[in-house]
Amino acid sequence: MKLLDTMKRNKLPSAVALAYVLLFAFKTDTAFAAVKNSAFYLKEMMIILPVIYMLTTVIDVLVPREAVIKNFGENSGMKGNVLALALGSVSAGPVYAAFPIAKMLLQRGASISNIVILLGAWAVIKIPMLANEARFLGPKFMVARWVLTVISIFIMGQIVQVFVKRDDMPLPEPDAEGTRTGEGKKNQPAR
Repeated sequence: MKLLDTMKRNKLPSAVALAYVLLFAFKTDTAFAAVKNSAFYLKEMMIILPVIYMLTTVIDVLVPREAVIKNFGENSGMKGNVLALALGSVSAGPVYAAFPIAKMLLQRGASISNIVILLGAWAVIKIPMLANEARFLGPKFMVARWVLTVISIFIMGQIVQVFVKRDDMPLPEPDAEGTRTGEGKKNQPAR
């Protein structure tokens, strides 16, 4: 009964485990390839994510909340959009590495639209990727795709901000000083 309850609470991992069991039962070679692939990505995440968490902590402690609000907040306007695009464009690593940084920036006052722009740029507008794209597909293709992608990311940021509010996100509540519990140097207990 405990196993069934655990599986109900963890539907996705349970479904993945079931898929592996079925693969091993019916297509052993495919199952071994899947396990090898999973191990590769798990190893990659175990290398990248600790570095990202350390970077997030350093930014959280060293960058004042006011600087985040001024440069990435609700009233940062086009400057905030361009900074979010630039930060995402020069960032390294897979897009899942951006999620802890995005959450930290949200907790420190960044706007939802700027977070969408940061994530979009991180995913599809990396500077080294542009050089390879121009080499393989031609500069005209690269420029056209880049311009249309940037426009789309800016529009997407504005649309998401209309539909998703801070209350919809799992962020800690600010305390009386305007800081968030567990943020920066203040390691206060969560409420």
